[in-house]
Amino acid sequence: MKFFENRELVVSTLSPVHIGCGEDYEPTNYVIDDKGVVGVLHALDAAAFSRDGTESLRNDLMKALGEEDAVGQLRAVHAALQRHRGLLAPAAVTRVRLCNGVLAHYRQTQDARNDFNRNGIERTAYDLVSQLPYLPGSSLKGAIRTAWLCAQGAGRSPVPRALTARIDDFNRMIEEVELINGKTSWKLRASVSKKNYEQARKDIEKQLKSAAEKMEPDWLGGNFQSDPLRALKIGDARPCDADIEREVRFCLNRSRSGRRSQAQSQNLYTRLEYIGEQQPAAFGLTITLQHLEQIAGRTDHEGKPLAPQRERLIEWPKLVQACNDYYLPRLDHDLRLIRALKPDSAWLAHMSELLAAGLRDEIRAGETVLLRVGKHGGADSNTADGRQIKIMLNEDRRMNNGREEKIRLYMFDSAPRTNWYCGDNLDSPADLMPHGWIVLSNPERAWQTRMPGHSRRIQRLHRAEEASRRRAEEAEEARQAAEQAAASAAALAAMTPNQRLIEEFKSSCAARAEQLMGNKENANAVLHNKARELAKAAHEGADWTIAEKSAAADAIEEWLPKLVKIDLKDERKKLKLAALRSGCAAAKP
Repeated sequence: MKFFENRELVVSTLSPVHIGCGEDYEPTNYVIDDKGVVGVLHALDAAAFSRDGTESLRNDLMKALGEEDAVGQLRAVHAALQRHRGLLAPAAVTRVRLCNGVLAHYRQTQDARNDFNRNGIERTAYDLVSQLPYLPGSSLKGAIRTAWLCAQGAGRSPVPRALTARIDDFNRMIEEVELINGKTSWKLRASVSKKNYEQARKDIEKQLKSAAEKMEPDWLGGNFQSDPLRALKIGDARPCDADIEREVRFCLNRSRSGRRSQAQSQNLYTRLEYIGEQQPAAFGLTITLQHLEQIAGRTDHEGKPLAPQRERLIEWPKLVQACNDYYLPRLDHDLRLIRALKPDSAWLAHMSELLAAGLRDEIRAGETVLLRVGKHGGADSNTADGRQIKIMLNEDRRMNNGREEKIRLYMFDSAPRTNWYCGDNLDSPADLMPHGWIVLSNPERAWQTRMPGHSRRIQRLHRAEEASRRRAEEAEEARQAAEQAAASAAALAAMTPNQRLIEEFKSSCAARAEQLMGNKENANAVLHNKARELAKAAHEGADWTIAEKSAAADAIEEWLPKLVKIDLKDERKKLKLAALRSGCAAAKP
């Protein structure tokens, strides 16, 4: 048996993906090009400010720092960058599209009456060299670990029964009341003091943390050495397409009940850089699974395990089944929520079509791995079934001994009350999409061609091929022109002065013909006079040979009637072309 096996897979995105990296696009390090069909963010680094021609920019930045308050300085610095974006944009290290809603919001914040501080944009994980987004292997393994953990703990509760009872008692300390405006709010019961409520919450949080720390070693079989997932190595998923789609959009909070969430009521949102949805084979990665059968169950001299027990070893089919059993019901739940919140969702229609086109069958058959990664995937997609989630509710206020008492209320539950969605508009988004859904598969699956991103990629490839073809044609034309110019130069160098005069006349006529486009210029104009000068030089030049005189006559007779309004028969007599061809000297006019 081989010690390990490698699997080369591709990652297709089903919904927008954002994996945080701890960095933001700040107004002091980007400029926005909002003059085209779509807005484009041009991210800058320090090198952009040291280019030639940036002296005026640096002077403007120094003036901007003279503003009195921090927000005024920030606004003035960004305004200075925007004034010089024609210089800075070509030096950008990366470029990201802005959806129309984010672009409109950005324009609004340029007004001093609006909050400029909300122009930071959370950046998704990216490669420092290429500046392209990627999916860290740690994120993928974390999603797989959650699913495997739940599979190993099937039928077991992650929360002890006694703690569950305490949580029920804690949740009963608050009650939901209806307000005068018809809305509802949570209040701490009058019989419960703030001190007792907060102490009960802290005790539960401590016990939940302790239960979580014991759960993984218990369900997976011990420490790192005996953890079966130590055999699974997942590399970073690198982009297969240098033009991988990404866009800055809003991250919006919505209540699962259909009512306005607390965050929605307070207009809380963030702006994130997303890897676009419905992109087939967007990333490639390698997964290595070590076979530890030969060392399974071994211990050291103290009896401590050195490897997982044989019955806990991972097999690829079981791992895939664990992931799909965990995530597919959650994906279906997300689809139902979207259908309730946004019945006309285009994303929902695409997903339904994609699942029916064979993706669901492949997931059920274990031919494709369904995962959810990144930020805002929802607590119920990152935890074991049955785990308790702390949910923040509203702030309660009441009088206590003549003083107002503020109490932040919480509830523990197995499912969150709200979800975060990706949207293109703060108030009325055209669509709502959940975060982080991806699939791992072999390349070139039939359902991948049904993704909207597939047709967009084909169009990009066609445009790139057409641009490459045009560049090749232009390069070939330039090469041929250079060769012709070199040949002409060599031919001219080998000519006599008289032959060069004839060639210059013919070149002038050819260039003028392109300008006239079939028309003719009047007599006694430039070309007519050039023909007269050439004929005169041929008649009077003592060094002209018979062949050169004849060539001059041929050139005049060929081009003059094409480009000048003349009577050719009359012009032959005036210029004495017959005399040139016979080699006889003509009398001076």
